[in-house]
Amino acid sequence: MIESTVQSLQVGRLLACPGDLPATGPASITLRDGLIEAITPGDLALSEAQNDLLAMPALANAHDHGRGLDSFSYGALDQALELWLPALKLKPKLSMYALTALELSRLARSGVGAVVHCHNTAGGDLLTEAQAVCQAARDVGVRLALAVPMRDRNALVYGDPQRLLALLPSADRERVSQTWDPPTLPPKEQLERVHAIADECEGDLVRVQYCPWGPQWCSNALLEAIATASVETGRRIHTHLFETRYQREWADAHYPQGLLQYLDDIGFLSPRLTVAHGVWLRTDELALLAERGVIISVNTSSNLRLRSGIAAYRAMRNAGVAVAFGLDGMSLNNNADVFEELRLNYHIHAKPGVDAEITPAEMFAAHRHGVTAVTNQPDSGLLKPGEPADFALLNYAAMTQDVIPDACSIAEVVLSRGAHQYVEGLWVAGQPVVEKSRVLGVDEAAIKAEVQGMLKSQAQHVYSLQPLVNSYQRALQQFYAEGLHQVKE
Repeated sequence: MIESTVQSLQVGRLLACPGDLPATGPASITLRDGLIEAITPGDLALSEAQNDLLAMPALANAHDHGRGLDSFSYGALDQALELWLPALKLKPKLSMYALTALELSRLARSGVGAVVHCHNTAGGDLLTEAQAVCQAARDVGVRLALAVPMRDRNALVYGDPQRLLALLPSADRERVSQTWDPPTLPPKEQLERVHAIADECEGDLVRVQYCPWGPQWCSNALLEAIATASVETGRRIHTHLFETRYQREWADAHYPQGLLQYLDDIGFLSPRLTVAHGVWLRTDELALLAERGVIISVNTSSNLRLRSGIAAYRAMRNAGVAVAFGLDGMSLNNNADVFEELRLNYHIHAKPGVDAEITPAEMFAAHRHGVTAVTNQPDSGLLKPGEPADFALLNYAAMTQDVIPDACSIAEVVLSRGAHQYVEGLWVAGQPVVEKSRVLGVDEAAIKAEVQGMLKSQAQHVYSLQPLVNSYQRALQQFYAEGLHQVKE
């Protein structure tokens, strides 16, 4: 018989349910077999280091891509999503493991214990890439939902590809098609591939999800096959939805009954679904998503950087939608600081004037929805007996050196002052992931040096492809400026 492992941690303050319950402390947290066994009053004679610590639930990143480095690094500048996506082909061939480990390490140092990794394939064998991503998650020690990409239409543009190609110089047309419109598998084979990846990769910390890239990129046959498979397997679905106005325009033209109504008719909408962005959702659609228990991951930094707009967070909240937050690999300062993202959402979605509409409690509640988006377990993300031992340890003393004690609630302090530099520790499933602000499972500095070395050694790839990317982007700009279904005389 394997003996249970028991550990106990002492902290000066405990924020078990940020915003909903006041902080307590000192506190002793007892861990057994990856769960919180007990939380009891702590020793009043704590060491100074213990007394400085604040324990709170690990945070969640409900939508990310594990990029590992800013796309600016290889010339893909921030611009409208439809122009930015083609520029991602400039990315040199880098180690999938190294990039994912680097991204997850940065997130872990920001207090993130659960991540939805919406995978961007590098064009190699998808199973091999998935294994590398999942190994990186296991080595870093965080929970991961691997969302396996699925798509089979509109690879070049939302609409008629021939019209787009006609806007390109004739010498570029074949290369654009070959580079950005690769062959795709039939729906049945795409589902089989997801299941094969799940068989190889799932474990205690890793779950695999279906990831139709977005309705505009997936045929009805593929969407319907995924909806059926999700019902049969109980597996979650993760997809992009109405990120830009061009996606909205395309959907309105192709689904006269309404895209959301179509998705509901085929059984796609359910509590097993997370949709990312939702910038261009309408009020009636929000009501339907709320009724079906769908989670929306709001990705504010990314939407600002890629010119998509600002999601109607208050309308989502008022409709009763479960809202989570994601960084999308595009944090505003490119530092993967989830506390900064929390603060940005808190301020950017606040109602002008004296009516206090948004509270710290609902900001932190969004991260509990994010945990569900990763684990498919509702009502998660709290520090209480019986729950997974997933928590962050913040240096509260360092965070409040210039703050009068008890002038603000501790949840308000964390919302206002929290930052990655104050995260001293992270525990996931009862195991230490970050200690003294250092990731334990991987050598982050060595991985960073490896990625930087590989990046610079492949500069010629960027230089040689840039002219074609620029040509494709000019054609896209003209295509969308003319309208998705219009051709100038």
